[in-house]
Amino acid sequence: MKLLTKFAVLGVLCTMIWGAETYWVNIMQSDISRELAVRQLNGGNGAFDRLRAFESAKDILHTAGLVAMIVGACIVFSAPPSRNRHLTMWPMLILVMSMTGCIRQYDKPEYILIDTSETGFLIPLEGNSGEQAKFESEEYLKANKAPSKRVQITHRWSQEGRLPGDGHWIPNVRLIKVDRSPVTREWTADSSTGTSVKNQAIWIESADSVGFSMGFTCTAYIPEDSAAKFLYWYPSGSLAQVMDAEIRGRIQQAASEVAAKYPLDSLREKKQEICDAVRKNVTDFFLARGVVVTTIGMFGGMTYENHEIQKAIDNTVIAQQLKVVNQAKFEAQQKDNERVELEATATAEKARRVAAGEADAKKTIALAEAQAIREISKALSESQQNPLLYQFKTLDVEKARVERWNGQYPTYYISSGSGPSAMLLQVPPPVK
Repeated sequence: MKLLTKFAVLGVLCTMIWGAETYWVNIMQSDISRELAVRQLNGGNGAFDRLRAFESAKDILHTAGLVAMIVGACIVFSAPPSRNRHLTMWPMLILVMSMTGCIRQYDKPEYILIDTSETGFLIPLEGNSGEQAKFESEEYLKANKAPSKRVQITHRWSQEGRLPGDGHWIPNVRLIKVDRSPVTREWTADSSTGTSVKNQAIWIESADSVGFSMGFTCTAYIPEDSAAKFLYWYPSGSLAQVMDAEIRGRIQQAASEVAAKYPLDSLREKKQEICDAVRKNVTDFFLARGVVVTTIGMFGGMTYENHEIQKAIDNTVIAQQLKVVNQAKFEAQQKDNERVELEATATAEKARRVAAGEADAKKTIALAEAQAIREISKALSESQQNPLLYQFKTLDVEKARVERWNGQYPTYYISSGSGPSAMLLQVPPPVK
């Protein structure tokens, strides 16, 4: 076989091998790897094993193509030993050197972890979007008792030059993770307490065009069965971004609608109405988008755009507090005066009652003595009319004297009578 014929045969052989390999890499391998990547989430261990086997063996065909070219070149340019043998070695050397430019980069495997609080969506970037699969984190954990799952991102070769090695591997699937963990935001004017160092208070306006701000705190999360709905409405998959943008804007809209109905003087008493309206509006609106808002509350009070208004309100509050304090002092003094008056009244009443008691006691004693005197007088009067009674009384007196006599006679005795016949005699004491 002539040398040109051998080059022609080798060219046809290499073209066929290169064409088959190109078809495999750019068409077959991309479709198969994308399908296996989607099935790895919902297909169990078998689907993941097939994906791993395919990723491990896909480069074998590329190596086999290079080997086939080398073997074909050896066969075509093989010749019996002759003095022109060195002429057949040059095409072999040129072929081997040219094949070094046909070697593609190695496809490095790429893995992404899905955490326990996340729901992953594996979306094909090319082909039929209906092959999208969802990794149900809660169901997977209940069945397999695993804290997380590792997902492999497959790639396809992107040809960017004339030679087979001019290009790089690009992913043909995309994993989007939705973090379902609760997120809390505090939109206030105070950077020390708010979520951001910026002034993020909700600014609204009253019916009489007085601007003021109110702080709000909000907590929300994404249920497992609402993750697909959330991702449909918010492709970014970030609940924190949704809260800082759309939920905050919805709160401002609902609060402004209520504030626009009342003047400033009446609006200070409508905080509960504002909070209720904001809670109902925001909760119902975002529940249809896969977000459950658990808490919404005011934070930090009302801060007015015009500082003089706030100063006037503060002065009014201070005056009201002073009025309350003075009223309390007055009432306390009045209570103290009433206490002193009650104590004095009680003391006087006590003295009157004591005096009245003593007077009643003396009156009772006097009445008793008077009654006794009347009885004695009555008895004496009756005794004068009845001598026998008088004699009985005399005997009673004598009896009392005898009972009290100690048996001694007086030492001196004055005789009865008057004049010289009256004598003072000393009577000798009786002999025992």
